[in-house]
Amino acid sequence: MKMMPTLLCATLSGPAVTEVVSCDLSGTRVQFAIDRAQFAPALDFAEPPRRRMTTVQMGDAQFPAEPILMGDVRGFWAEGLAGSDVMMVMQADGSAVFADMRAGERLTGSCEVMQ
Repeated sequence: MKMMPTLLCATLSGPAVTEVVSCDLSGTRVQFAIDRAQFAPALDFAEPPRRRMTTVQMGDAQFPAEPILMGDVRGFWAEGLAGSDVMMVMQADGSAVFADMRAGERLTGSCEVMQ
């Protein structure tokens, strides 16, 4: 019988590692998930960099994005239309800003993290 590595067993039996972020930004509903396991350090230096991905539901639109997790700050970055960058950042107090600089779009509001 093969044994699973201790780290993997601890991860599988531990608390949920996915957070769902739900926001109201200027009346637009925004929701995405952050899988904390995607931010874990590599176990071996030879491992290729891990790609962090989430799917953002913004109003009726859905698009892939790279999640952001820095301490209590959450958010995402994605490529918008015509090669623009879009970014949404939620601060520790729940306040949030979404910006698409090329389109001149800026939405503000609040978010909460659910598990």
